Amino acid sequence: MKDTLLIRLDRAIGATLRLFTIACLVSLTVLLAINIIGRATGWFGIAWFDEVVTTLFAWMVFIGASALWRECDHFTITLLPDYLAGKSGQRLHRLIVALVGLLFAGVLLVYGARFVARTAATTPVLELPQAWAYACLPIAGLLMTLYALRDVWLAIRATSPKPAPTVTETRLQ
Repeated sequence: MKDTLLIRLDRAIGATLRLFTIACLVSLTVLLAINIIGRATGWFGIAWFDEVVTTLFAWMVFIGASALWRECDHFTITLLPDYLAGKSGQRLHRLIVALVGLLFAGVLLVYGARFVARTAATTPVLELPQAWAYACLPIAGLLMTLYALRDVWLAIRATSPKPAPTVTETRLQ
């Protein structure tokens, strides 16, 4: 089966989101280790440590959540979906869940963008715009909104989203 441009774009976005999240986690781990060693030995302290770690953590969480949303792998409680499996209310339940997800993502996008636009502060040590740290909110909101729209469309069509291919499956294709 030939991949369409949209499928290739979706896979590229998925790979980018995973890689970015992993890079944030690795950076956090390295910075924490360096800071612990520096403080324990008394050799040095990192003045900008808190600013960078807080920003990296926020980006890792929100971009990671977008990656999970894309793959339909976020936290779910399956009590009601399991109960409704094969029953007439299953389609309606899926649609309601998809619409609530779309509402959440839209709110994150709109209010995240407003928050970033109104932020004029800079970080205390590095004096970088604080808006850079908060920019993960509207970016994650946009990504989640796009994938929430997909979920609404699939709920209306009453089909299951295909799980996104893993890195191994992508290499095999």
